[in-house]
Amino acid sequence: MTDHEEKTMNAAPSLTPERLADVESIRQLTHAYSWAVDNSDLGALMDVFTDDAEWDTSAFGMGVVRGQADIRAFFATLIQNTTSRCHLALNHRIDVEGDDATATVYLHAFVLNPDGRRDESVGYYADTYVRGQHGWKISRRAAHALLEPPPAPVQSS
Repeated sequence: MTDHEEKTMNAAPSLTPERLADVESIRQLTHAYSWAVDNSDLGALMDVFTDDAEWDTSAFGMGVVRGQADIRAFFATLIQNTTSRCHLALNHRIDVEGDDATATVYLHAFVLNPDGRRDESVGYYADTYVRGQHGWKISRRAAHALLEPPPAPVQSS
């Protein structure tokens, strides 16, 4: 278990109204991510990431990309290489410290490929968030597989 995961899993936060609002905002951000990917909305998807964000899918054979331009290109390829997608984000464990936050978010994703094959992924995201002028954003998201992942729809560069 990484330090991030242990810290998130062992967090015992006080439940102030401000903290509850932050946690809900972050939870909604993870749902906005899923909705944007599943609906092929690259503009909405880029709204959830910081300009210098890192997206790590190396556990799924798709490498690491950094910055909005490369993240956008990654997801444009994913959308092009799949017919449809369905991402479920669940069991959020969120730790907020001021304008920074971390979370572990389970994922269950289905992808329909152009050849009709349906792939399924089960794992979790290890997330880092920052609060800025426009609210909470993902600054780093690393996807980790809990079950053997299917073939990668995006080839790492």
